[in-house]
Amino acid sequence: MTESISIVDLLQPGNGYRLPAEAYYSEDWYRREQRQLFRRTWNYIGDTADFPGTGSYRSLVLGGSPVVVVRGADGELRGFHNVCRHRGALLMDGSGTCETMTCPYHRWQYDLDGTLKNVPQRKAQLPAMDLNDWGLRPARLAEWRGLLFLNPDGAAPAFEDWLGDLPTLLNGYRPDTLSTLTSGHYDFAANWKFYIENHVDWYHLWYTHPETLRMWDHHAGEMLQTAQHWVSFEPTRADAGSFVPPLKAIPSLSSRERLNGAHLVFPNLTLFTGESYFATGWVEPLGPARARMHFRARVAPDQALDPSVAEDFLAAFRAITEHEDAAMTERLQATVESEAFSVGPMTMTHEAPIAHWHDAYLDTFSKVETHPSSASTK
Repeated sequence: MTESISIVDLLQPGNGYRLPAEAYYSEDWYRREQRQLFRRTWNYIGDTADFPGTGSYRSLVLGGSPVVVVRGADGELRGFHNVCRHRGALLMDGSGTCETMTCPYHRWQYDLDGTLKNVPQRKAQLPAMDLNDWGLRPARLAEWRGLLFLNPDGAAPAFEDWLGDLPTLLNGYRPDTLSTLTSGHYDFAANWKFYIENHVDWYHLWYTHPETLRMWDHHAGEMLQTAQHWVSFEPTRADAGSFVPPLKAIPSLSSRERLNGAHLVFPNLTLFTGESYFATGWVEPLGPARARMHFRARVAPDQALDPSVAEDFLAAFRAITEHEDAAMTERLQATVESEAFSVGPMTMTHEAPIAHWHDAYLDTFSKVETHPSSASTK
């Protein structure tokens, strides 16, 4: 007996648009998402260049879990849960350089490798205590060509397996060898998922960006899924110029990599690539209806970092990603709580990556919860 196909199957690619409206405005959903998505996966947290020397550190919160990354005296970068092992106080604030990690509450002091170094009044008050048993709880940290990723709960797949074929598909790029041209951030009033869906939506390119992206031949573009991630390339139209100021070509790129590229590292790291630039755009959730884009553009190592060139690049980047893309997500956010909100027919090819992203999102979101304490400890 042949299984029937519903009209929804014909109108929605893959499994269709699978998230309910409440996923984009509910405070309860947002909190569950922090625990059940970001705590369980690999999260982009910055570049190795952000930690230039011994004691360089950065603290942040991922999936509701405070973590800290620090460069040790041996030059190694390590991730830890930013929680003192004594009474659970927040250990480190912000970012900077430190000689030790010292809790401000009772002055428990940890070395840069996470081992407990000193406890005030230990001999008198805790004579049986072994310092080796009370080091900071580690958080898994991994690197891909200078880009750093951290998994708070310790239960994500092996980093190399999780990356899939991304290193092969973007083989010519070496972010750790490139120079930073410009960086910054901007906020927008929409759920972070709307931005990610927009990023992998090929259909909007013609209509949301009729002028800013007119130099690229969208019809000749190529989209590829690899594990939970997504990559795309498209050639330049014969009659068009470039959206960026003149820049030196990055060496060692393949012919495909020299095309305009827009990629996604699951769940929320967007990549923008071309013959002369490699840019990251980390979309940080700030609440059910607020998000922040952190961006950094990297160029050839011998590129002169002229301030006017950086300003021109930044203006072009923000025109596309903020004034057009983020602005459009705010229009979605404006209606998502309406009783009339729904998602209609989706294009079979151009919007299919949204369905793939939903699959990856729900696959992680639906797994059994774990707690940081279940991760291996020192």
